[in-house]
Amino acid sequence: MRHGADIDEIQAVATATAGPTDLRLLTCEQIFEEAVASATAGIWRFTDDSWSVILKVLRHQAGGSPRWQSGEDEDHWYYWRREALAYSSGLLAHLARPLRAPRCYGVFDRPDGSIGLWLEDLRFAAPAAAWPLNRYRLAAFALGTAQGRVAASGDLPTERWLARHWLRRYVERRQEFLSHLDDRDTWRLPLVSRHLRPELGEETRAIWDDRERLLAIVEAAPQTLCHLDLHPGNLFAADGETVLIDWGFMGLGALGEDAGNLIFDAVFDFFVPAERIAVLAEAVSGGYLGGLEASGWRGDTGTVLQALHATAAVKYFWIFPAMLEAAAGGKSTLNGAPIEECFAQWAPVVPELVAFARRV
Repeated sequence: MRHGADIDEIQAVATATAGPTDLRLLTCEQIFEEAVASATAGIWRFTDDSWSVILKVLRHQAGGSPRWQSGEDEDHWYYWRREALAYSSGLLAHLARPLRAPRCYGVFDRPDGSIGLWLEDLRFAAPAAAWPLNRYRLAAFALGTAQGRVAASGDLPTERWLARHWLRRYVERRQEFLSHLDDRDTWRLPLVSRHLRPELGEETRAIWDDRERLLAIVEAAPQTLCHLDLHPGNLFAADGETVLIDWGFMGLGALGEDAGNLIFDAVFDFFVPAERIAVLAEAVSGGYLGGLEASGWRGDTGTVLQALHATAAVKYFWIFPAMLEAAAGGKSTLNGAPIEECFAQWAPVVPELVAFARRV
C-alpha cells in the first residue's frame, strides 16, 4: 500500500525535527510490509542527506496472522489505536531512563481512517540480534528501573485504552494446540522421536491444567506499566540507553512479566542459542532485580520471581504441541527456519520451560 502521508503531514514532521526544507529531495522506501500484527499497515523510512525518520501507518484491518487480529474497542487485547495513544498521551515520554521509547515526531489521524505515527529512526542503533548476553542484563536493568519506578510511586496510569489481563487473553487463544498431544501417530514420526520425550507432553498438559493458578500468581503480583511484547526484535541499544519499540499492547501487568517474556522469546526466535538459556535467564532476572532495587522499589523480590517464572511457563506452554502440529502437517519450516533446525533449537528449551513451571 501507499504510505498515505500528504505534503502537510510530511512538512509538519520536517519542521518538528529541523529536517529538510525542500521536500522534493526526500527519499522514501518501504522497509516493512507484511506484519504479523494486523494493525500495522506498513513502515516507511523518509531520508535526506543527514536526516531520517520512520513512518508507521496504523489501520484497523484484516490481514496478518489470524491470531493477531486487531479490535476496535478500547478494552480489546489488541486495540488498533493503542500504540498511537501510548505516544500521544505522553506516558511513554515519562519512562525512567535508561529505558526509553523512540522519540515521537507526530501522530496524525487521517481522513481515510488510518493513523500516521512518525518516529525516531534507529538504523544506527545496535539491535538485540547483535547483542552479547551481558547487554541483555543491561536491558533488563533498564526495564526493572523503569517499571520499579512506576510500582514504587503507587500511581498507576488509569487510561481506559491500556491493556488489562493481556496474558490471560493470550493464553486462552492457544488451547487449540493441545489436541496434538494425544495423536499417537505424531509421536511415531522420526522428527518427533528424535527430539521430543513423551513425558514432556504430560508436563505441558499439566501447565495448561494449572493455568488458573499460574495466571493468578501473575495477576496478584505488584502491578506496573508493561510493554507486553518484550521481544528482542523490539530492543535496541543507543548511546548507553535501551530503546524499546512497538507499544501496541502496552498496558498494566506484573513486575517480572515482561522479563519472563524476554527470556524465552530470545531463544524461541533464534536470538540466543538454546544451550545459553540458563545464562540468559540469570542475566535477565539478575539485571531486572538490580533495576528494581535501583528504582527505589522495596517490595518482595520473591513475588517478582514467581511472576516471572509463572509468566514464562503459562505463556509458552503451547510451543511443545505446536512442534507436534508442524511435524504432523509435514511442514518444511517452522517459525521461519528449516523444521529440523527449529526442532534442534526448541527441544532443549522445553525442559527449561517446565522447570520454570515447577518453581511456582
